[in-house]
Amino acid sequence: MPKELTLPSGKIAIIEQGKGKDLLQAQMKAKTSEEIPYALIAELAEIDGQKLVYEDILEMDLGDVIALQTEISGKFQTGKAKEIQKKEEKTEIVTPLTNAAAALASQTVKA
Repeated sequence: MPKELTLPSGKIAIIEQGKGKDLLQAQMKAKTSEEIPYALIAELAEIDGQKLVYEDILEMDLGDVIALQTEISGKFQTGKAKEIQKKEEKTEIVTPLTNAAAALASQTVKA
């Protein structure tokens, strides 16, 4: 479901939910990895009824860009991975001496 955001400049942005294909398109259109967030904004946002290309986003007022980045990046922070504890693995080293000691320990003494 799209969201409406009033930017600091007073412009109205409609931001789409987005899919993996939108991220892929942004990655393909960006010239460098640093430009991907701007290209993603261009993929997902319509500003005052107009779709923009990422070069347009680069020319926007900083406050508007930050507001758009905050809104879009917030969508991807819904779940937080938690660290899982590894099970301790016990390794038994078997040597001829260990085998001999085990054999002696298992024998019963007869009188």
